[in-house]
Amino acid sequence: MTAQSASKVQMSEEGVAPADARPEFTFEEAKGDLRRRQNPKADKYKNAKFLSATVPINREAADHVLPAGVKMDESSTATLFVVDYPWTNFNSTYHEAALFLNVKHGPFRAAHCPWIVVDDDTALIGGRDTLGFPKKIAEIEWSEQDDGVETVVRRRGVELIRMSGKFGEEVDSVPPIFNQPFRNVIGTVGLSVPRLVTFSTVDHPLEQRSADVDLTVGGSYTDPLDTLISGPPLNAHYRRVNMRVGKLPLPVGLVSPTFLLRMHPMRDS
Repeated sequence: MTAQSASKVQMSEEGVAPADARPEFTFEEAKGDLRRRQNPKADKYKNAKFLSATVPINREAADHVLPAGVKMDESSTATLFVVDYPWTNFNSTYHEAALFLNVKHGPFRAAHCPWIVVDDDTALIGGRDTLGFPKKIAEIEWSEQDDGVETVVRRRGVELIRMSGKFGEEVDSVPPIFNQPFRNVIGTVGLSVPRLVTFSTVDHPLEQRSADVDLTVGGSYTDPLDTLISGPPLNAHYRRVNMRVGKLPLPVGLVSPTFLLRMHPMRDS
């Protein structure tokens, strides 16, 4: 196929580009691509598979990773998870692992993400720039059998998470992961003004189960999970969901540049 004819093959509406697709680099194409990715009526992820655990958090350690005005809630817990995304509308399939702290911002309950890793650069760029998730690249293994999942997360030669889960009974409800309000920080040290934003996604559950989980947590200077998580899981679940964008992020406050400087090793190293 010549370069001229290749440019006519575009990303499909389902979000998977043919191997011979090439962008036109026009304003209209860019606008259409953004509209397709952020369409609130269309699924952004299909059949996303989560293995998650509710874990106790060291409140003193958490205070050091939270922006001013955001505090741990009375539960002193967080959701730790690893997820397999087999389909997205932005032409990537990848894995992700994260820690979402259960917090309060004034009278409002929310989640805050101080740590998250992915094994795909497109997901890293989009998550950091649009939703304030401080994503970094890691090696993530996801091995699923009929009765359970085994996951391993490594970064810079350090094993940070090893979590295996055996599927239990189906359940009616599970603790929220993305389908809840967030308080994340967008902005970098420099001309950009760091700000606190809120948003949420819309999840459509396909399967929800309890899980019997074995969890080992490690840590390093740039990924100190072992100082934040203070004990074994309180409960665990496996779920499959379809996910939509929901509301786009809205600013709800400013963040001091000293927060980003203090958090630089964890967010940007």
